[in-house]
Amino acid sequence: MPTVAHPKNRQAVVRNALGLQIRKLREEKGWSQSDFARELQLAGWDVGRTLITKIELRRRCITDYELLVMLKTLGAGLGALASPRESDLRALL
Repeated sequence: MPTVAHPKNRQAVVRNALGLQIRKLREEKGWSQSDFARELQLAGWDVGRTLITKIELRRRCITDYELLVMLKTLGAGLGALASPRESDLRALL
């Protein structure tokens, strides 16, 4: 029987410390990633579901503008976000 080569488990590079919190806020609204992308488009940010996925998986950086648009669209303020854990910040460096 042939064997299949499995790629080595590589740890994905963490590019933001808030993606998991953004996902939690989105899920609390009952929105899918596509719903969220559509709402963000209505707010003026040309974004698709795949970009939301990358942000939530912490594989893409978030600009301050993007963070503020996401929070406003979710009906949340900066106070809705917890300070990133020290381990998350270390992963960014």
